[in-house]
Amino acid sequence: MESHSRISEHIDRKTVRSICDEVGDRLQQDLVPEISPLPPYLERLVDELRKQERHLTDGVGSWRYR
Repeated sequence: MESHSRISEHIDRKTVRSICDEVGDRLQQDLVPEISPLPPYLERLVDELRKQERHLTDGVGSWRYR
C-alpha cells in the first residue's frame, strides 16, 4: 500500500476536487428522497393555515385600531 504523500503526488488538488464534485452530483441524482404524503391530521392543519393566510391577505382577518 502506498503512503498518503506518494498517492497525492499522482493526483493534483484540482483533479481531486473535480472527482469529489462529480461523486456528489451523482449521489444527489441517485438518492433523491421520495415525496411522501402528509398524514391526514397534518394535511388538515396545513389547509387551515392556508385558509387563515388567505383571510389575512384579503383583509378579512386584519385588525384596525381607532
